Amino acid sequence: MFVEKRKHIRLDIILDAKIECNNGNIYDAKTENISFGGLFLILTPTDDLKEGDNCTISLLLNNKESENSIPLTFQCTIVHCRKKGYGIQFICIEGLEAYDHFEKLMVLNSESPERLMAELERHPGLIVKDNNSDGC
Repeated sequence: MFVEKRKHIRLDIILDAKIECNNGNIYDAKTENISFGGLFLILTPTDDLKEGDNCTISLLLNNKESENSIPLTFQCTIVHCRKKGYGIQFICIEGLEAYDHFEKLMVLNSESPERLMAELERHPGLIVKDNNSDGC
């Protein structure tokens, strides 16, 4: 019998993403699914990204870089690497406004917003980083 170990519901949300490695290299990617705890990033594996590495991921809500885009920037850890891409765990999100946008994105794309919000109360997942502080 299969027992689900995840604390957070995954939603099939496809967004453009940028991932910045520890060495400063930046790769364009797409999300396959997102939860309040992390996401799966579609990206051909590279030697720059390894399991256990920390990285920065930026998601653009309007699918293009412009003055009107709303970037959601997360500090993350790579938890697994597959042929198709990377499993990413969120550590924190940068800024309360970004968190508000992220929460709305999740709720609006959920088939069961009430269940999603109840899950968030049980397992908050993300730390919100104050824009004036360093690190999470």
